[in-house]
Amino acid sequence: MSVNRQEYLDIISIVSHLARSDGDIADSEKKVLMTLFKAIGVTKEEQAAIKAKTSIGALLEEIQSDEAKSALVDTLALVAGADGVFEDEERAFITKVMTRIGMEPSAHPYFQDGGDLDIKTVRANVKQILEALKSATS
Repeated sequence: MSVNRQEYLDIISIVSHLARSDGDIADSEKKVLMTLFKAIGVTKEEQAAIKAKTSIGALLEEIQSDEAKSALVDTLALVAGADGVFEDEERAFITKVMTRIGMEPSAHPYFQDGGDLDIKTVRANVKQILEALKSATS
């Protein structure tokens, strides 16, 4: 099973909320978001729809497949690690999202015991994460 386009757009919307969770979108986070938009050719109309979606709960209800859930967490890790700092607000946001989709941070390869993001591992796997996302939506 692959991630359908709407799930991918919902993932980008959720990740956009993460980028704003600490009150500041770092340039590195913006760069990752733009890379995600370009990966599947998000249109201007889709960008507007992404910005308009404000309910995280409603967005999470749309993420159904295990592949989409995994893609969501990988993408959250990618954005959270983009600026090299895992902020408390980002940790709380990701923990909440993972709980809602039935995943434990400690069970994911980019998170260490205690829920800390392994930024070094995420950064070492950026290309792999992006390629996996791109192929999952093809």
